Amino acid sequence: MKTVKKLHHVNAWEQSVTQGSSLVTTSGIAVLDDLLPCGGWPKSGLAEIILPDPYCNPMSLLLPALVRLSRKGRWLAMVNPSYPARSGILRESAINHDRVLLVNPHPGRSALWTAESMLFSGDCSVVMTWPNCNTELMGKRLQRAANHGRALGILFRYEGLVTQPSGVEIRLKLEIDTQGRAIYLLNSKGETLAGAAL
Repeated sequence: MKTVKKLHHVNAWEQSVTQGSSLVTTSGIAVLDDLLPCGGWPKSGLAEIILPDPYCNPMSLLLPALVRLSRKGRWLAMVNPSYPARSGILRESAINHDRVLLVNPHPGRSALWTAESMLFSGDCSVVMTWPNCNTELMGKRLQRAANHGRALGILFRYEGLVTQPSGVEIRLKLEIDTQGRAIYLLNSKGETLAGAAL
């Protein structure tokens, strides 16, 4: 696992969140909050998490925040979730399961179109999707839908399906090896900006 120091850079999005911390919800994981550009997950916006393979369960990165958000009245949606992620959220006893939607789109509809509709609706606080496809244009549409619906959209992608460059606000990469797990913050071109062991 490579070691990367945190590089601080303030962009326009970071400045707007710095001025109003209510636009961010803590991840509940100190090293992840230190890594995220604004000290937590944005309440409105799009994040991409790159996973090594479909068997990886990324929910440990999100569960502390999802537990809190599940008690606030809006939906937590999972669109076309992988089996490890679906079972991970359903096994978590602290989650309010009455607020969790598991959506497997009709064969005639794509997971990205479904996620876009759910983000746009304003009924979800978080929409997580495993699209199994790769389009930069769809990332831009999801970003607009997330901002309109005041929701956090999370795209889970596998290493073989990564767009270069990516226009999402937050881009993370999860690595797992014999030494453990690490999370890296990437820029739009996929270059590592910072990293931390989990």
